[in-house]
Amino acid sequence: MKKQIIYLSLLCMAVFAFSGCATNYKAQVNALAKCNYTVESLDQVKVAGRNIESFGSTEGVSLASLPAIAFALLQQDLPLEANVNLKVANPTSTKTSINEFKYIIEIQGKPLFEGAVHENIHLATNESIVVPLSFRANIFGVAQEKGFDKLLNDILTRKSDAFLALKIKPSVKIGGKNYYYPGYITVDKDLGKSIGRELEKRM
Repeated sequence: MKKQIIYLSLLCMAVFAFSGCATNYKAQVNALAKCNYTVESLDQVKVAGRNIESFGSTEGVSLASLPAIAFALLQQDLPLEANVNLKVANPTSTKTSINEFKYIIEIQGKPLFEGAVHENIHLATNESIVVPLSFRANIFGVAQEKGFDKLLNDILTRKSDAFLALKIKPSVKIGGKNYYYPGYITVDKDLGKSIGRELEKRM
């Protein structure tokens, strides 16, 4: 009888502990969505190794007139690269922690680049931090489909038509294990326009 009572007591304790962990897990994961994620700035934006500021005018850019890009097209390798400074802010009344997160660059809704940031972020109420991300991807296929000159001009003139997007999947660590937010959070659905804005600031 005593053994049965002890067994039932242990079982109840385990159920309550599991229930508490599950509630804590859900609360922490849900808190990830309440943070504000924005692109603070971009730098070192390059096409085929050439800084976009060096293109000069944002009107009537012709890829054929740029030797470095013309060579890249012959090689079928047209790399677009940039450093993206992601601002993460906590507007809630409780402390929020992010263990690490995955990020993805999509082009026309298709994955173009995937990366990850392995950094422990702890944000108090109304606190924020800027996390640097970087990407380098071959956009030759998209440029071929969209039109080489049109693609570059869209980027430089902020008329990118939402073809380039930044999404992230943050996580929290509970019991030594990472639990990722279900699905990706869209940070910037038109990263091309952000690139264009940065270019305008420097022209």
